[in-house]
Amino acid sequence: MSASTATAGATRDRIVDAALRLFSERGTAAVSVRELADAAGVTVPGLYYHFASKADLISEVYRAKGFGQPLETFVPPTASGLEERVIEQARAEFARFVENADFLRHMQRESVLGDEDAREVGVALAEQWRARWKLVLSGSSDVAPSADLDVAVDFIATLLWGLFVDYLNHGDAPSIVVRIDAFTRLLARGLTRATA
Repeated sequence: MSASTATAGATRDRIVDAALRLFSERGTAAVSVRELADAAGVTVPGLYYHFASKADLISEVYRAKGFGQPLETFVPPTASGLEERVIEQARAEFARFVENADFLRHMQRESVLGDEDAREVGVALAEQWRARWKLVLSGSSDVAPSADLDVAVDFIATLLWGLFVDYLNHGDAPSIVVRIDAFTRLLARGLTRATA
């Protein structure tokens, strides 16, 4: 790696760290690009050299927190059966939600309150999330050919986010994991081939 590549990487990391700190303190809408640049020790054109837009920077902040993994780098669960695959993936995602609860709560708030950049990123992340879930389901050895995977993905996304909101309100992660497993068993019954 060349010195300029290392420097560019370090500058990008500094910008992401500053954005994460400022967004966490004041929200995405309340932080200007100038403030982000100043906090990272770069010029505004320098910030735009690394990030095409504020939405691009918000996306990178999500990636730094483990969200928004590109579809081409996603490794689905190794289990072959639908129920096992969904449980493995759902538990892993819920654990990541819990680990980043404050960050997600704050970013969701920004999107709901109307920050267009945060909303744009949220929509893109939701599409990626659904695409990953479709890979999880379609890679199952026992999924029925007639199964409507788009509806199943919507069900899973709604369920997981709803359970995460329940966790935010009540803080009882172990009981939510039990519910994830129970809902997954019900879903699997509806999507798998009937065995004789």
